[in-house]
Amino acid sequence: MIKVFGHKSPDTDTVCSAIAYAWYLTNRKNIESKAYIQGSINRETEFVLNAFKVNRPDLLGKLSEADKVVIVDTNNPEELPDNLESAEILEILDHHKLAGGLSTSQPISVTIKPIACTATIIWQKMNQEGNADISKDIAGLMVSAITSDTLKFTSPTTTEEDRKAAQELAKIAGIDIDKHAKKMFESKSDLSGMNPSDILLSDSKIFDMSSKKVRISVIETTKPENALQLKGDLITQMQNIKKNETLYAMFFFIIDILKSEATLIVPSKHEESLAEKAFNSSFKDGIMILPGIVSRKKQIVPAIEKFLA
Repeated sequence: MIKVFGHKSPDTDTVCSAIAYAWYLTNRKNIESKAYIQGSINRETEFVLNAFKVNRPDLLGKLSEADKVVIVDTNNPEELPDNLESAEILEILDHHKLAGGLSTSQPISVTIKPIACTATIIWQKMNQEGNADISKDIAGLMVSAITSDTLKFTSPTTTEEDRKAAQELAKIAGIDIDKHAKKMFESKSDLSGMNPSDILLSDSKIFDMSSKKVRISVIETTKPENALQLKGDLITQMQNIKKNETLYAMFFFIIDILKSEATLIVPSKHEESLAEKAFNSSFKDGIMILPGIVSRKKQIVPAIEKFLA
């Protein structure tokens, strides 16, 4: 059996793409496969799974030499299992830049495209291989992934390929994207019962920038005030995470979906200095407002990385 999984701190694209591709391999390619996750799912993803009555994937355990795996939505070793080298990687499907560091014993299939969502790549692959006859629930998961990663087509990462795929999948799923997106974003905006660590790590990635370990966390919300009112506690927890993980820097971006802007919170003057250079802006009352900044992949990471090269 092939194990299909994505990155740590799983988001909607990682979870839904893993489920969709495992379903595709099993039901259309006759290759027994199963989706897994590397950590707890967020509230948006939980809403999506419940909406289409799909079970949450099991947690990925320790890999062994007997395991064959497919990786979706990442190629970054920092986001993958520590013992990945024990398994045989069969395929990678991703939409991020090459991170480097992965190696295989033989050639594998790699599909990386400059589009907004891994689910779009999977849908295109299904069509190209003549196996686009999918169930409503799988189509629903895939259109949800695209809606999430594109912030309902407002993110600068959005391409016409993503729009086309979402429209085709929404038709199969029988849903209205606008209505569905509203419910998804309401779910991800609910922070009740979450502690500062949950908020900071629910959508967080570690990057190796010129041999410097940098963690960049984001939260996408229609209610940024829910996170901002916890600013003091969030800063304290960021300082703890930075120390415990021996990070060079940590940044937390609160993405306002409705205004298409980010509010940046950082743990120290060190990050303030870096951010002021990276975004040519300044902090006021401990926050930096960044109009038009919504994409970690296309806007945030390149800006910060430029000043750490």
